[in-house]
Amino acid sequence: MKKTTLLFALLITATFGQAQEIVTEFWHENGLYFNIHNIVEANDNTLLVECPMFEPLPYVNDLGDMFYKVSLEGELLDSLFIASDNVPLRTLFEPVPNDEKKYIYGCFEQHESDSTTYLKLTTIDKDLNILSELEVPITDFLYDYVITSSDLFIDFYGDIIASYWCQQKFYMLRIGIDGTIKHHRMVEEMASSGLMIQVRHTNVFCESPLTYYYLGWKNSKNEGLQAYFIDSLFQVTGEHQYYQMDDLGRFDGGMQEHIVPFETSTYLLSSRFEKGYTQEGTALAMFDIQFNLLKMKWFEEKPPFNSIAPIQTIVAAPDTIYYGFMTGSGSPNRLALACLDADLNVRWMRYFLEPDMFHWATCMTVLHDGKVAIGSFKYGQNPGGISVVIISDQLWDVPENQDWVRPYTYYPNPAQDQLHLQYSPDVQPKQVELYDLQGRLVRSLSQGLENLDMQGFTSGQYLMKVTLEDGKSFTDKVVKE
Repeated sequence: MKKTTLLFALLITATFGQAQEIVTEFWHENGLYFNIHNIVEANDNTLLVECPMFEPLPYVNDLGDMFYKVSLEGELLDSLFIASDNVPLRTLFEPVPNDEKKYIYGCFEQHESDSTTYLKLTTIDKDLNILSELEVPITDFLYDYVITSSDLFIDFYGDIIASYWCQQKFYMLRIGIDGTIKHHRMVEEMASSGLMIQVRHTNVFCESPLTYYYLGWKNSKNEGLQAYFIDSLFQVTGEHQYYQMDDLGRFDGGMQEHIVPFETSTYLLSSRFEKGYTQEGTALAMFDIQFNLLKMKWFEEKPPFNSIAPIQTIVAAPDTIYYGFMTGSGSPNRLALACLDADLNVRWMRYFLEPDMFHWATCMTVLHDGKVAIGSFKYGQNPGGISVVIISDQLWDVPENQDWVRPYTYYPNPAQDQLHLQYSPDVQPKQVELYDLQGRLVRSLSQGLENLDMQGFTSGQYLMKVTLEDGKSFTDKVVKE
């Protein structure tokens, strides 16, 4: 059933030269917490944004998934709500293989009325019309048994691969788009593995031979990330534990660690990474298929951004890798995007947008024309909100010394006494100016450009102009409480 009155949208657009940052925020009017699982580019130059309900509130019975249709300019065009009996923690939302006019949504459903678990599949079009719905019976486990979904994705055969845990046992299924179960197997090799199974990841490891991976957190004497490699018949063909990298530090489990195929003989691992159990960061590491570490780039942040986590890694071209990550722990938070070459050298890295607009970024996609879309959600607030950031232009063609994304972040906004600025490491600020809305200069700094004192100013909106040493300047709207 369509619902178009459940939300309102706030659009903020900042244009600098040829580049554009667009932030679209959706707020659910009844205060339900959200998540955001995927952003799909439709064939009519719009985005379809999938936002499961993250946590039910005591006075609200709506559970399910919200879908938003958004223009690349940030305009909310339509919305669709698909109800569910459960909170959809892990979902599928992708284009239907070989049919650019349809999109498939899938989630595990455990009905309250009986003891069965289903994979619920819904096909929609680009205008968020429901074309078909079906339920694929998965198990007949008793209702009080805990079934934890792991992942849902479409593989190179065009089949849906579903995985879940039940009673400390791991299962995988191959399901056709039409709902036909082609293969269903308990992966015995993982039945007593000692893995923590709350939220972990399964996806494609390599295309030929088709191999999947399961990446989880291992409870053992040397705790660390554990990967299992599984063939197309769901037989384990190998495993590897990422825990201690000699003197480099150790990979640390989190919510969004993942593996991405790179070349035929190499892959990329993204995870939280610790040095000496005191320095936290995130690492993008390259391994060969014998699990030898070839290269690694470690991203470290300084307080107040003292804890960071990966968002996603996308191989946009053979020599271009996008790596998105989230900084902060609660507030302030901010997004960061790095562009790396095939040797994991950073071409450029940019922090962007106001940190108080985000709580946790969870998905990222490169669009057909080179734009990058990043999705983030807020929770623990009333109302909960979703943010979608669109970064324009083909970023892999941008010269290294050209700033297409705002190369700094500022917080808090609104501010009471001090507005803090933090700059990307490859830029040098020259001047910070503050103007009122009548265009009058009220403060100018040429030193100490990390802090802007706003004490004594009248509450309201101001314009902050930041000028860099290379002459580029950016203007942002800030609020004094």
